[in-house]
Amino acid sequence: MNFKERVNKIEEMLNEDWFEMLETNEDEYEEWRGRLEDHAEHVITHYDQNNGVEIDSIDKLLHLNDEFPLLYGEDTVRLYVSLIEARPEDKAVYDRYIDYLAAIGDAENEQFLLFHTIVAAGRLEEARQLAPHMPKRLGLEE
Repeated sequence: MNFKERVNKIEEMLNEDWFEMLETNEDEYEEWRGRLEDHAEHVITHYDQNNGVEIDSIDKLLHLNDEFPLLYGEDTVRLYVSLIEARPEDKAVYDRYIDYLAAIGDAENEQFLLFHTIVAAGRLEEARQLAPHMPKRLGLEE
């Protein structure tokens, strides 16, 4: 499966009645969750190996990840940075990235607040330059 097909498969699986599985059949849920995580792992591998990944599929994957986190840390940051590079004028992407950074880091961090202020002011070119460096600035990576 290519990147887009895997993203669609993840979406399809998330539309299944997984919450009922979780409540009624934990073994079935764990098997389902394992398959879902396998698709997430393969989608990142495909992303890493193919620069021609469709930006709309990255966007869809990030929206799905907001609803049901499967990707974490560096993988999610790389996808957001790719989306920002592809849509540098789309403030909504920066806002979503800010929400993600706030969820994984310290929203009171001076660097986070500076980035948030830059985006809020509409200085998106400056924000685009800072976006890849934000995890390090927030102390989330060395």
